[in-house]
Amino acid sequence: MPSPAPLLRLALTGLLITLAAAAPVHAATRTPARAAPLPMRLPEGVRPTAYRLSLVVDPAQPTHRGEVEIDITLSKPSGTVLLHAKDLRITAAWAETGAHRRAAQVRQRDPERIELRLPRPLPAGKAVLGLSFEGRLQDKDVYGLFRQRDREDAAAAAPGGGWAAFTQFEATGARLAFPLFDEPGFKLPWSLSLTVPEGLTAVANMPVTSESPAAGGRKRVQFATTPPLPAYLLAFAVGDFGVREAPASSPAGTPIRFVVPRGREAEAEFAAGITGRVLEQLERYFDMPYPYAKLDSLAIPVTVGFSAMEHPGLVTYASTLMLAPPGQASASFRQEYTSTAAHELAHQWFGNLVTMAWWDDLWLNESFASWLGDRITAQVLPDAGWDAAPAHARRWAMRADRLASARRIEQPVRVDEDMGNLWDAITYQKGQAVLGMAEGWLGEARFREGVQRYMQRHAWGHATSADFFAALGTGASGTGTPQPTPDDAALPAAIRSFTTQAGIPLLHATLQCTAGQPPQLLLAQSRLLPLGSPAVAGPPTRWQVPVRVRTPAGLTRLMLDAPQATLTLPDADCPAWLNANADGSGYYRVAYAADGLARLTSASTLASLTIGEALTLIDDAAGLHDAGQIDTAAALAVVQAFAGHPRRAVVEAAAELLAHLKPLAEAGAARTAYAARWQAAFGERARALGWRARPGDGDDANLLRAELLPRLAELGDDAVLRAEARALTLAWLADAEAHALSSDLRRATLSAAALDGDAALFDALLATLRRSSDRTLRSDLLSALGHFRQPALAQRARSLLLDSGIDIRESLWPLMGGQTADATTRRAALADVAGQFEALARRMGRDDPAGLPRLFRNACGADERRQLEAAFGRAMPRYLGGQRALQRTLESVDLCSAWRARQSASF
Repeated sequence: MPSPAPLLRLALTGLLITLAAAAPVHAATRTPARAAPLPMRLPEGVRPTAYRLSLVVDPAQPTHRGEVEIDITLSKPSGTVLLHAKDLRITAAWAETGAHRRAAQVRQRDPERIELRLPRPLPAGKAVLGLSFEGRLQDKDVYGLFRQRDREDAAAAAPGGGWAAFTQFEATGARLAFPLFDEPGFKLPWSLSLTVPEGLTAVANMPVTSESPAAGGRKRVQFATTPPLPAYLLAFAVGDFGVREAPASSPAGTPIRFVVPRGREAEAEFAAGITGRVLEQLERYFDMPYPYAKLDSLAIPVTVGFSAMEHPGLVTYASTLMLAPPGQASASFRQEYTSTAAHELAHQWFGNLVTMAWWDDLWLNESFASWLGDRITAQVLPDAGWDAAPAHARRWAMRADRLASARRIEQPVRVDEDMGNLWDAITYQKGQAVLGMAEGWLGEARFREGVQRYMQRHAWGHATSADFFAALGTGASGTGTPQPTPDDAALPAAIRSFTTQAGIPLLHATLQCTAGQPPQLLLAQSRLLPLGSPAVAGPPTRWQVPVRVRTPAGLTRLMLDAPQATLTLPDADCPAWLNANADGSGYYRVAYAADGLARLTSASTLASLTIGEALTLIDDAAGLHDAGQIDTAAALAVVQAFAGHPRRAVVEAAAELLAHLKPLAEAGAARTAYAARWQAAFGERARALGWRARPGDGDDANLLRAELLPRLAELGDDAVLRAEARALTLAWLADAEAHALSSDLRRATLSAAALDGDAALFDALLATLRRSSDRTLRSDLLSALGHFRQPALAQRARSLLLDSGIDIRESLWPLMGGQTADATTRRAALADVAGQFEALARRMGRDDPAGLPRLFRNACGADERRQLEAAFGRAMPRYLGGQRALQRTLESVDLCSAWRARQSASF
């Protein structure tokens, strides 16, 4: 799926410091609690026009230093200039106009900004600012200018101790590296030079133009000046890198390389073979060549909160996403790399060539790249089943958007705290689903025309959501393209009704058939809220909903812009079925009156459903069950109807729906009956698949095994499957070469074996973890350790979070995911996290503890709610986005409690 978003580090810390230009300026350390929100925008009147940045970076050292010259234009005379700098030591500052250079005094205005004070005002017009500075390479955060080792065990023998330096500047990390005007609206050229140890390699957005010796065993690497870029897209890295060349893309002939830790070049084999094909498809879609001089892809050993970043000319990826040992590129690896690369490369046009003016429009960048990335993935991997991806995005979006506290897509960003909640399912998946709905309404050709119009109008500049909607709504359609209708002209306003307000439309659909009259569909809209939701203030939410309805006679559509409306259907007689969300592209749920849902899921109708329609019906059943619109019997009927479907994605969705009902059956007879439901729906298929791949099995069979068998082993209480997984695991531990586990199935097998695992198995898995430097294998092992259910072993697993030999950045989510998904281990896990919160926080990045409440999003019940609030209530205000993360988790727990109290547990 598309790259998850970065967890930003915008902690509001520090003291005001006033010092002379020759004296250093420091930002102080974190305060115990956040200060009052600060305005984010710099004052108008000073605009940067170009940067010349020189940095001295040795990854083996904890600090860096440099100088920056910034060309600026002043609209009026000014004796002060405000710009961004965070946790930097400013050693000198000056301003120059013509032949006059004057020293500047530097004052730390707040933790994010410094002020330059000149002895005489600068006149209106052009000037140059210069600053010398020192800073720190982050070693816990994956943000700003940071350093990591690829392998701790090989550090002593590697050049520079095995350290490499990387950058991640989105959203405001650049100010941790050097002083600048750090807003996306400042899009301008950068001239970058890096002075680095002689034996290391430096890469950046642009090609190297020269290398020259420097003092102290260093070299100076000069890069070509970039096209106009905002600061958050600047990128560079320094390390002991090897390079894997790939075939250049055509027709542009763009050079494509993979920059990896030296010695791991062969692990980029799959990425090198597929990336050019992705780029070619994107060039065709935009009808425009790749806009930059080169395309390097860079592996970062471990990331937190994001998996990749779209820097022009230097796309960065988590190493586990881009690199796989020869022969171990699993189906899931191949699909995840391709879809992520398609997302990041779509940004080269949509986001880089045309850039948002301010963070309010981040959603459009990310959602479009997700939408088009999935489209391109389906084209280059036609057998991967990626046509199901839009429905998956819709599902994740609606899980977030169902909350009464859900935010809108177009979220104003005014203070730093607003940034802490932007990189989420609303920005990515809801935006993607809304764009898919727009394309479904306009048709593929006319939507693409609008995208190309948008790119041509705004290339190398900035644009807003309004500019994109204007491009969609204007212009003649191409030859052979359906002509616009009045409803098409209303589409931009309809889409804005989804982006400017939160929530999910619920359409009540009632089929009306009267003798002698055409059949009609009565539609009524309201906001869908789960059982137990708090009241939503204000008037009822109303959308302009582009509704597309499919019946046996064909497709009909209606722009539903009122509380209710009636649509005349094209059928001569009362239709045997109707689908009020054709292709599943609409961002709304449908509650069918009478037997409408049963008709759609009957054996005679299933074969006529598209993949999108099938997946939407299944997910709607989950949402409608949450809201009390259907009962447990109806939800179980949907599971059973789709459990035998020929498409893997549909079977997995049916299993997901049954897993969603798990909180209704935590113990006793309900738990036994629930396990029987798993066996009835999926047992035969799971046993037929088995843990071992057979000759001739395709990727779909392996991926379905990895999804279905662990669930049958645990939720279906299948002792046979658990025993088989244990036997396979023990054989693998004894001789990994002779009894190799498929890379597609390794995590599933190890985790299933752990469910009944004893201390001997725990010790063997832990010993393997400590010996391995393969991050993908380590993640699989950590996941398995998190699935031990014996209380003492579960506690031993949690203690690994504080183990100095294991990086918490790689252990937290794999290990705790298994513990917090199950009620038997979740409460003890929460107690441990609460008791060790400060120790855990010290091991994490600056604002990473804000994500800890999300680990417990599966909690359910008043006791767990109280435990969560006690564990995190006092700490979360210290971290960017922490308070909102906790409140959303608590709301989810409240909803689960109300749902469990009011829905039947009869299985």
